[in-house]
Amino acid sequence: MKKYQIIIGCLGVLLLLSVATGFYMRYGDSERISELESQLGIMREKEKQSEIDRRVSKQMEEIAFGQQALSEERSQEAIRQSEIAQEMTLRSEAERKKALEAQSIAEISANDAMNAYQLAERQRVEATNQRHQAERAKLMADTLNYISLGRTLGSQSYAIYQTGDTELGNMLAYASYLYTNDYGGDLYIPAVFQALTQAAGGRRNWRVHNGSISKIDFFPKSNRLLTVSIYGEIYNHEVKGGNLVSHRLFSDKYYQFRDAYASATGKSYAISHTGHLVVVDNNATRIIYLENVTKPFSIQYLNDGRQLLIIGEKDYALLDTATDKVIGTRKLDFKVICTGRYDYKPALFDDRGRMHLFYDLDKFTTSKLPVSGRITAFASSKNEHLAAYGMADGTIWLTDSHGKKHKLVGHLSQITKMKLNGRRLYSSSYDGKLLFWMVSDTQIKPITLFQSGSWLTDFTFSTDKDYIWTSEYNGIITEYLVSLSKIAQHIRRNVKRNFTQEEWNYYVGKGIPYRKLKIEN
Repeated sequence: MKKYQIIIGCLGVLLLLSVATGFYMRYGDSERISELESQLGIMREKEKQSEIDRRVSKQMEEIAFGQQALSEERSQEAIRQSEIAQEMTLRSEAERKKALEAQSIAEISANDAMNAYQLAERQRVEATNQRHQAERAKLMADTLNYISLGRTLGSQSYAIYQTGDTELGNMLAYASYLYTNDYGGDLYIPAVFQALTQAAGGRRNWRVHNGSISKIDFFPKSNRLLTVSIYGEIYNHEVKGGNLVSHRLFSDKYYQFRDAYASATGKSYAISHTGHLVVVDNNATRIIYLENVTKPFSIQYLNDGRQLLIIGEKDYALLDTATDKVIGTRKLDFKVICTGRYDYKPALFDDRGRMHLFYDLDKFTTSKLPVSGRITAFASSKNEHLAAYGMADGTIWLTDSHGKKHKLVGHLSQITKMKLNGRRLYSSSYDGKLLFWMVSDTQIKPITLFQSGSWLTDFTFSTDKDYIWTSEYNGIITEYLVSLSKIAQHIRRNVKRNFTQEEWNYYVGKGIPYRKLKIEN
């Protein structure tokens, strides 16, 4: 910069001299001096400006140097900050890794704790299940033991009753009921049921007819009972105060009544093998001759009793019960040997192994029977899809919804009547037995409800289903208590005392907790 100023100064002086010389030579000394002075002033001004420029340049240079220093200082600060940030990043990354490691360790610990908890919970549940299984097994064992005890007590009661000791027999029968009922046993097991019915003594009979009773039927929703006999007798009975009050409505030995119908209106209908229908309405009696029906023997109701189908061996008639007039008659191309009801419709069974379902006067459907032999009784349950065929030899065939057949053996003579109530089958026979069958059992075995010394011709249930009423060939009708709850109540009333400890140990067992049968007041 100094060289530059010196050069500028020298050039200025040379230029000034040159100008002054030239001016002088041209215009003279005076003028030349004036011109030179003027030029010298200009040069001085330029020099001043150059000095100013020089100072400005120096200041700019100093500013540049200052800015450069500041820039270098800031650069160094930025480097320091970057180093600090990098260090903090490294620290942060290290801390993050430590946190992740701690989190991983915590998760592992949590998983270990959860696994330990789940293992402990599984062990607790397993222990609880094992305890419950043990309790159930013990309960089941106790239950089976008590049910078995109920059977044993029933057998003892039945045997002791035969010796005449009714007091002890009642106590054992009631204990048999309690242990069987309380522990969910089957009260219809023969050993229990027969002991209960024997102790209850729920059997009463009355000799009413002079000859064989062919039909016994309750009037709907009442305690009135209708019976007819082959000796032309029609009786109306009513249960009053535990007694049977009987009224003879009709009697004529010419008529041989084979079937009867007790209508909801109170009218009594009886069909005679002679071809006559006798209708008794209060005290009025009407005899209708069915000239186109040969040997009528069965009555089946239709349309809730508004019509009656009267069936003979080779023909049938339809009767309007409102007017008691025959609507029409038809001939059959087969011989009817038995009647019943199937799917709520009258069913006619012929001597060729077929069943005919009646719909109206001119409409039948015919199907082949699944059994062979002479059918004498029939019963069915639409809800349970069961059908029972009673045979002349005393056999009963039971068919289910799968078409499977079960042969039921218990009667020795012709089946006279059957009734299916759900999965319970009742049957009567000329062998004098009224049998009860639980058809849901794997092995279907009969229970004898009643054994008569005469042929059982028919039976029916009372309106409340608590009693079965039977009719016999010798003219006797019998009321038989079958309601287990009422049987138990009856036996309970007959129990006069509790077991002594000695009796309990002998008949029930020392290991069985003592139990009172009779609650002291």
